[in-house]
Amino acid sequence: MSEELYEPLPDVDAYLRRIGITQVKEPSLEFLDELIVAHQSHVPFDNLDICERSLVPSLGVGDLFDKIVTRRRGGYCFELNGLFCSLLKALGFSARPCMARVLLRPVPHPLISHRANIVAINGKRYYADVGFGGPQPAFAPLIEDGAMRAEGGQTFTMHRAGHSWWELGYRGTKEEERIVLRICAMAVGEEDFVPLSFFQAANPQSVFKQNRMVNVKTANGALNLRNNT
Repeated sequence: MSEELYEPLPDVDAYLRRIGITQVKEPSLEFLDELIVAHQSHVPFDNLDICERSLVPSLGVGDLFDKIVTRRRGGYCFELNGLFCSLLKALGFSARPCMARVLLRPVPHPLISHRANIVAINGKRYYADVGFGGPQPAFAPLIEDGAMRAEGGQTFTMHRAGHSWWELGYRGTKEEERIVLRICAMAVGEEDFVPLSFFQAANPQSVFKQNRMVNVKTANGALNLRNNT
């Protein structure tokens, strides 16, 4: 029933070529950062299958590999971060999935609607995300209270938000910090995202059903499409 969620990658080298990585390195924070920015720059975040074709995406590794690597498509968080987690494991990283609430819009009780990854390196935990439409860090923020890092005019700060919960704050060059994600560090399995993804892809009230969204990183920022803008 859920075996396809844990299958090994069909072709690690093909995946690395898809994201423009030419040299495999030992697992490290530096290599993780390189993989994240490469993925964000080559594989677009998009909800086109959901919004345009009313499809519920498969989260099976083989299906994701076919879509993202073989057919050179994009996807949304449950797809992109799911396949990325498989790549990290294949490269020797200690990676696991995590859930998050998106706090970009002022709603009283935001649902868990985002999937990313937590990677352990030298006894520290890092947040690795290649499937958020933005703003998203083009590196792996340290999961530690007050940990701050700035890249390309964007500053991200991690804040403790209670037991197992963390908040990722974002600040651009001309704005105050705002919290964009509330991240749960509790261990979960790949199967836990199947109903979450189904809800976001099938519910008529889902933002992914109502709005066309595409985003890909560039050297100077990002290209972003929302509906027809």
